Amino acid sequence: MASNCSLPFVYISGEEVRRLVGMAELIEEMARGLRWVSERDEGGVVQPVRTVVRVDKYCGNLGLMPAYSSKSDSLGAKLVTFYPHQIEGVPSHQAIVIVLDPRTGTLQAIVDGVEITNMRTAAASACAARALLQQAPRVLCIVGSGVQARSHAEALRIHHSFSEVRIWGRSAASAQRCADEVRAKVSLSLPDALRDADVVVAVTLATEPLIRGEWLKTGAVVISVGACHSDWRELDDDVMLNSLVTVDSCDAAMKESGDIIQSGAEIFAEIGEVISGAKPLPSLSDCGKKFLMFKSLGMAIEDVLSGTLIYHRFMERQTSRQPT
Repeated sequence: MASNCSLPFVYISGEEVRRLVGMAELIEEMARGLRWVSERDEGGVVQPVRTVVRVDKYCGNLGLMPAYSSKSDSLGAKLVTFYPHQIEGVPSHQAIVIVLDPRTGTLQAIVDGVEITNMRTAAASACAARALLQQAPRVLCIVGSGVQARSHAEALRIHHSFSEVRIWGRSAASAQRCADEVRAKVSLSLPDALRDADVVVAVTLATEPLIRGEWLKTGAVVISVGACHSDWRELDDDVMLNSLVTVDSCDAAMKESGDIIQSGAEIFAEIGEVISGAKPLPSLSDCGKKFLMFKSLGMAIEDVLSGTLIYHRFMERQTSRQPT
């Protein structure tokens, strides 16, 4: 959509983000972005691995994530802070996404980045599950009970009809609240939660392995969203070394994923290559693996594509409200 460079930028809140774009639409947008990243066309998608500025005095981090897509003509960046504190009323993650006019560099919008992150992360996981699952899943297990657990329960139900959804969290009270909201069952034991699960989603702040391979069924699809630092783990070596591993970005995984770096697990493909068909999935028996895995670290292009889509929806709505 064309924009008037003389117009002031707009601010789009988290509540407006939810009104402007639905999860189903965002899943398809993320599928395009993941595919474009892995095509590696000259100038197609430009995004450096995120830069992290450590704020050691306050045990915090500032992440800087710029990206440009020539395919959709989208330019912008996310600024995200991560402070793993327990200060009541202050979220551990805060973020904004800025949307720029790629023709001039003019600021067009500042969008609530927390809601974008919640939605686009789950949407990317839904893309991965759709690409990796080789038969209709019955049981979904979500390890973690925060906002990402809620977003993933929503996103993964878009294309799959689970007969059972289980939630496990370190806090039983938090897990129960989450389960009540997403119509799921609380599991008090992690091994019980994982037993016979077809899809396992780990959305935790774990720094040591939580999920063991011995607790998983053969053929399970494991989606790891936490452990986004080189010295953090969510999965043990049994999971990692016995998985056909896919990632959103090989460059990011080899720099940021403690599960991959510390286990020495081999990456089979970027998920975009699987989505496009450039790298068809072998059967687990042929490759000698037990599980299929997607390691999600989150990419700037996911935020920029989401922010641009939301900005266009916002401007279309404003235009439709103008008197003729």
